[in-house]
Amino acid sequence: MKKILFLFTIALLVISCGKKNSESSYIPKDAVGVMYVNLGSLAEKSQNVDFKDLYISQMIEQSAPRKMKAFLEEQMTAENINAAFRKEFLLGFMVAEGRAGYGGLIIPIKDAASFEKMIMPMLQDLPRAEKQENVGKNDAFTVYASRDMAIGWNENTALVVAGSRYPDQDLIDLTKMEASENIYATNYYKSFFDTSMDMGMHISSTPLKEIGDAMASMYTGKNSIELGDNNFAYYGSFEDDRILTKATLKLNKDIKSLTGYESWAAKGYESDLLNVLPSNPSMVFKVSLDPTALYKHFESLQDNELIPQMVRSGLKTNLQRANKEMKREIGMTMEDIAGIFDGSMMVAVTEGTTKKDSIRDYYGDNEYKVFESKIPYVYGAVAIEDMEKFETLVNTAMKMKRPENTKGKNYYELDDNVFVMLKDNLLFITNDENKADEVYKNGKLATNLSSFEHKSKLDNSVYMYISENAFKMYSEALTSMNPYASMYGSNNADVTTEKYNEFFGESHMIMNADGMEAFTYTKGDGNSLERVIKYMDATMKETMDMMSRY
Repeated sequence: MKKILFLFTIALLVISCGKKNSESSYIPKDAVGVMYVNLGSLAEKSQNVDFKDLYISQMIEQSAPRKMKAFLEEQMTAENINAAFRKEFLLGFMVAEGRAGYGGLIIPIKDAASFEKMIMPMLQDLPRAEKQENVGKNDAFTVYASRDMAIGWNENTALVVAGSRYPDQDLIDLTKMEASENIYATNYYKSFFDTSMDMGMHISSTPLKEIGDAMASMYTGKNSIELGDNNFAYYGSFEDDRILTKATLKLNKDIKSLTGYESWAAKGYESDLLNVLPSNPSMVFKVSLDPTALYKHFESLQDNELIPQMVRSGLKTNLQRANKEMKREIGMTMEDIAGIFDGSMMVAVTEGTTKKDSIRDYYGDNEYKVFESKIPYVYGAVAIEDMEKFETLVNTAMKMKRPENTKGKNYYELDDNVFVMLKDNLLFITNDENKADEVYKNGKLATNLSSFEHKSKLDNSVYMYISENAFKMYSEALTSMNPYASMYGSNNADVTTEKYNEFFGESHMIMNADGMEAFTYTKGDGNSLERVIKYMDATMKETMDMMSRY
């Protein structure tokens, strides 16, 4: 715990704004994970927040240990911070070594003496810390080290290493790396570092290649799978009115040949789907893929020599058997069935009806309590390419499990108040009987999603929209499923929902074969970082108030 607090405190010290990342040369090229945080941009965006007025600050003032309060008051002054640190990036990394590894922080400093003076109270609390002077590159570093943690610095940079068996030596080695040994020698780091974002994280499979190759050789086929050069990058930034996150995933050719996602990930959709979904939904989910391409990729795996021969032979046999049986039973092969579907589908969720129900009193078996049950309406629509073949498929399924009620041609009521119909070129499923009847009668809803304000975002492989009231609806649905939690606990769920809706609005998530982007809008005065800080502080206060009642 002391190590975690130490690292956290060091990170908080660097209140600076960044324009470059010159300290990256201290990151080893075999780092599995790398991260950066532009604490300066975060400080600039949060400059209108009075941290002293926050509940968390008041709690620290009242409850923090004497040493911590003294450190914050005496050392964490604006004058000391400005004297000690340069205005650049806080960097972090993780190195894997066998079954273990270590992590590090890299901090740009302005003046070594000022930095040492500021952190000396923390260094004195390091258990059994030993000091080394004039070590590292050019004999320019001072290092304090305990059993599993070390911090060292020269005139320009401070390094923290934790978790290794020999943290002091690992730190010293970092200062002596040649250009061919640091992170700049990789093929991804320069393009990963995006100074327009407040933070970023990168994970690479390349440093784990040797370990992975040894394991993969036991399970792969004729050709060994290349496990290196798979890269995942994640970014986050607090914009004026929204919190933005994005991610990219770049796989090597071997892994791509196994997943095949570029061949079956589609973007288009059947516009008729919108006609059977209600307007003003609380949530919309859309996905597009090419079913035939997906099946063909799955079929191609039987010839992929990266897969062991025994597995490929089994796959081939099972595919042949399945196709033969399906051809006999329904007159179609698996590829025929894949071709039935257009590949686009959508789901929408709206607020449902409120019903009164009762449950047995928790403390008295003969007493009952009345509660409100709020279950949302769910609407699903799947585009059909070949309705004639699909009707054959559905009729076969209905023979195996007869519906509760047949309401009309290709219109069925299943268990649990679920309604299914085939209409025009769509499969429509819902738990809202009135809307199901309307679609069956008119082929669409009078007030539908065809004028969806975020329609342009539907032209992606995956898209999700979540309205600002969705969190409340979700909370109510959970309460309906477990009414005892609400009736005999507290109204904490309602309070949490109200607090969230006070600070946050709608959310969007977009995903394609080359990456993902998501953003959540904020509400109220101030930019998104200010709102997040105030929300977290308000939530902390609510949590502590709740705990004080028990």
